[in-house]
Amino acid sequence: MILTKLDRYIIKKFLGTFIFIMVLLMSISMVFDLSEKINDFLKAGAPWSEIVFTYYANFFIFYGFQFIYLINFISVIWFTSKMAGNSEIIPILSSGVSFNRMLRPYFIASSILVVVTILMTNYVLPKSNESRLEFETLYYRDFTGRTNLRAQVTDDQILYFRGYNALLDVIQNFRLEKWNGDTLDYVLESGSARGDSLTNNWHFDHYELRKFGTFHDTLTFRTNVDTILDFSMGALVFKTNVIESMNNSELDEFIEKERKKGSDKVPIYLIEKYKRWASPFAIFILTLIGVSVSSKKSRGGLGINIAIGLSIAVLYIFSMQMTTVAAIKVGFAPIIAVWLPNIIFGFIAVFLYVKAPK
Repeated sequence: MILTKLDRYIIKKFLGTFIFIMVLLMSISMVFDLSEKINDFLKAGAPWSEIVFTYYANFFIFYGFQFIYLINFISVIWFTSKMAGNSEIIPILSSGVSFNRMLRPYFIASSILVVVTILMTNYVLPKSNESRLEFETLYYRDFTGRTNLRAQVTDDQILYFRGYNALLDVIQNFRLEKWNGDTLDYVLESGSARGDSLTNNWHFDHYELRKFGTFHDTLTFRTNVDTILDFSMGALVFKTNVIESMNNSELDEFIEKERKKGSDKVPIYLIEKYKRWASPFAIFILTLIGVSVSSKKSRGGLGINIAIGLSIAVLYIFSMQMTTVAAIKVGFAPIIAVWLPNIIFGFIAVFLYVKAPK
């Protein structure tokens, strides 16, 4: 395919505006984020080099590609409206170039963004997010808690606990049951337990171990016990956002483990998995909507087109939130919840394309 002067002109404007809008929006986001967290960073002793190059460099990459479809949409609205306002589009169409032909460079540029986004989301961002999340764990407060957990942690072990205090990093009312088929072998109970997030090392201030025998039981009390169990503390009080640091194979493996444990958060993990593919393809849909809406010169100029574009963006985000909540709360299939906004706005894109001036 040979790129004409028109193709190169539109692609250059498209990608140039996109980069400008991304840098502008992410810079504003980082300023607001820093103003909110600076006291916590300094109080925790975070070095400025790590704040800038570890946290905010990865912050820029993560949120930039998390919302790339909206940044792309705003970019298309912006530069296409300026072209229409400068009476550039009318001469293009009047010269014999069809509206479909004019769309070609838009979709070439969109394809570049889609490919880059898929590669970044599935292969680069997980490692980048790992660095960002490690920084947050070290230097930013975390009041995450979890209560009343019941989970099958291994094939023959069931765990119950009443609560997890993230400030003290303590599990309260810990009870572990070991089963042999339908027979209960032993129960280990402790008022408080501490475990390593990465290894299977555990510490109990005190515990009670009851072993069940054929004719009599054995009861053991111990204090200040260090031991190794078949699971880590991180597997029990897992933070949902840590899945952002997993690549596709790691995420699939983790989801399968959570299914076996009977976790009620599996839909959240599946939504993250499907979003890695659905969000990039939203770029195509929103590009078509953006061109269709802003290619006509309007009396309101650039402002009215941006207002229309932002309204559509808000509706898109709202539909995503609605379907996500439906998947988490009422059992809506996660894959449908993720792709449904694309399907709905795909029809809207086709309708606006048909109505666009040609």
